[in-house]
Amino acid sequence: MCRDLPPVERAIQFHGHVCPGLLMGVRAAQHAMDFLQLDPDVDEEILAIVENKACGVDAIQAILSCTLGKGNLIFRDYGKMVYTVASRESGRAVRMYQKMDRVRSQAMQRWGELRDRGQLSDSEEAEKEMLLATVFEELMTMPFEQLYDWKEIDFVFPERAVIEPTVRCPRCQEGAQQGKMMQSPEGLICPACFAELA
Repeated sequence: MCRDLPPVERAIQFHGHVCPGLLMGVRAAQHAMDFLQLDPDVDEEILAIVENKACGVDAIQAILSCTLGKGNLIFRDYGKMVYTVASRESGRAVRMYQKMDRVRSQAMQRWGELRDRGQLSDSEEAEKEMLLATVFEELMTMPFEQLYDWKEIDFVFPERAVIEPTVRCPRCQEGAQQGKMMQSPEGLICPACFAELA
C-alpha cells in the first residue's frame, strides 16, 4: 500500500470500498494522530486497542500502521465502537468512543435503510451511491466532537511483540510458537490439540 496516499484513500484502498463505518475509523485515526502528534507507525511506536471488528478497524490499521502481525494492534471483542491509541515515544494515550447520540442526517438514515434492504432496484442502487457521496462529505467535514467523545488516559504499555521459535506439535505435526505450547498427558502440544483433549 502506498504511504504517499492521503489517509482516507489509504483506508479505502486497504478496506476495498468506502462506507460510513470506515469513515468513522478514518476520523478516529486522524484525531489520534493530531492529538498525540504522531506519524504512522514503523516498528511498534504506536499501539492501538480496538474493541470491535467493524469497518473502522481497517482505517486504524491503514492510517496508523498498527497491525496484528506487528503486535501493535490489540483486539478486544467487546462490540464497542471504541479506539484507544497510545504512543510509546511520548507515553501518552487517547481513548475515543463513538457518541450514541451523534448527529444522523437524513442522508445517513436513508443510506442505512437501503443498505439493510438487500435487493435493490437500479434506481435505488443509484440513489444509494449518491447518498454515500453525501454521507462521505458529512462525515469527513463534521466536527469531531459531534462524532466522538475522547479523553487522554493513563496507559500501561504491554511489552513489545516477541518473536518466538516455532516448534512442531507431536500430535498434529503442525508448527506453533514455543511459548503457546501447553502441557498435556501427552507432553507439550499446541493449543488446538489441547482443546481437543477437553
